[in-house]
Amino acid sequence: MLKHKKISLDHQVSDFLVRVITQKKCANPKLVLAFSGGLDSTVLLHLLVSINKSLPFQLSAQHVHHGLSPNADDWADFCTEFCAKLNVPLTISKVKVEQNSGLGIEAAAREARYKALATSAADLICPDFILLAHHQDDQAETLLLQLARGAGVKGLAGMAAISDKLLRPLLDVPRSDLEAYAKQHQLTWIDDESNADTRFDRNFMRHEILLKLEKQYPAIKQTISRSAQHMADANNLLDELAHMDAVQAGFDANNTATIGLSTLDNLTENRVNNCLRWWLAQNGLQMPSQQQLQQITQQLMHAKIDAAIELKVSDTLRLKRYQNRAYLVQELPPNAPINWLWQGEECMILPDNSRLIFTQKMGEGISLRKIENATLRIKFREGSERFKPHLGRPHRSLKVMLQNVDMPPWQREQLPLIFMDDTLAVIPNVGVDANFQACEDEMGLSVEWLYT
Repeated sequence: MLKHKKISLDHQVSDFLVRVITQKKCANPKLVLAFSGGLDSTVLLHLLVSINKSLPFQLSAQHVHHGLSPNADDWADFCTEFCAKLNVPLTISKVKVEQNSGLGIEAAAREARYKALATSAADLICPDFILLAHHQDDQAETLLLQLARGAGVKGLAGMAAISDKLLRPLLDVPRSDLEAYAKQHQLTWIDDESNADTRFDRNFMRHEILLKLEKQYPAIKQTISRSAQHMADANNLLDELAHMDAVQAGFDANNTATIGLSTLDNLTENRVNNCLRWWLAQNGLQMPSQQQLQQITQQLMHAKIDAAIELKVSDTLRLKRYQNRAYLVQELPPNAPINWLWQGEECMILPDNSRLIFTQKMGEGISLRKIENATLRIKFREGSERFKPHLGRPHRSLKVMLQNVDMPPWQREQLPLIFMDDTLAVIPNVGVDANFQACEDEMGLSVEWLYT
C-alpha cells in the first residue's frame, strides 16, 4: 500500500498563501500577523519569515496588550525582542477590556482584540490580510462550545480559513505539529497562566472534555474539524439561497439597509428566516437568537399593514417597516435647528451624517440663472411650509406633499429643505418649486439627499 508523504509545515502554509494571493490577485501583499507571543503565533511568525525568502509579501506583526495579566508588560517585551531578532516590524496596541460588559472576560477580551486588529492595523499600514494562528485544536474547541450553546449551522461551521481579510493558515494543523516545529527550531514562547484556568469555557473544553474524548476517539479533533467544514459548506449553500431570495425581494448591495417583504410572503418560514438572518448579517449585525428571529419574522410578516413596527436590533439600530419593506434605521436625536448658507459646495454633510449632493444638470433642478442674485439656505422643517409643484395650480402644504411621496415617515422628520431667500424652493428627492425650475435649455442645480 502506498503511503502519503506528510507535507512539511512550511509547505502547508506557503501553499495556502500562494492560493490566497493568486485568488485575490494581490501582488506583494501586506500581511499583519496577530502576534500574542504564544506557541501558535510564534511558530506562525517563524514560518512566515522563512517563507518570505521565496514568496514575496510585506510582513509585520501586531501585539495586543490587554493588561489583564500582571505579566502583560513582560509579554510585550518578549514580542518586541522576538520580532527584532527576526527583523519583523512590530506594533503594540494597548486596549482596555470592559470586564463588566456582560460578555464575560473571554468574549470581551476577544472583542477588544479583534477591534484593535481591525482598526489599529488598518490605520497604520492598511494591510491586505490579517493572519491569525488558530489551529485544528482551536477549531475543535470552537465547535464544541457552539454545540453547548445550541448554535445553528453558521455557528457550527466554526472558524473560516479565509474570511475577507482574515486568514487562518494553520486551521488544519494540530497543535502537536506546532510543538514539534517549535522544538525542532528551538523556539521559546509565552505561556499565559490563564490558559490553565478551567473556569473559562474554552479551557474547560480543552483540558476536560477534549482530553476525555481523545481517549475514546483518538482522531476526534480531525473528525470534528471535518464536521465543521461540512457545516461551512452547508452554510455557504444557505447563504447562496438567501442571496437569491433577497435579490428577488429587491435587495440592493448599494443600499443594504432595506429589503422588500412582498416576495418573502411566498416562501416557507425556514427560507424567510434564512433570508432575514443573511440580510442582518450583511449589515454587520450579530445573529439573533431563535426567539428574537421569531419575533422579527412575526412583526415584519404578520403584523397589521398599518401597525408601527419598531424593534431594537442593536444599540443604535431599529428595525422598522413601511409600505411592505423592512428598514434598518439609525437611532438619531431630534434635529437641532440649522440655517446654513450654500456657497457652491458639491456635498454638504448634515448633523445626522446624511448628505446633500449638488450637481449641475441641463434642464433639471433649480435654475442657476435665478440663483445668481439670491441666497440658498438649508433648514429643517419648522411647520406650516408651503410649496408650489406646478404653475397655474395652488400652493400645497409640505405635510401633504411628503405624504404623497414614497418616503418613510422617519426620513421625512430628518429631511433638509432648500430655501431661496425665504421661499421653499427645493424639497430634495421630491421636487423644485414651479417658479424656480430650470427650463429645458438652461443649466440647473439638482439637489439629491442621501440618507444614511
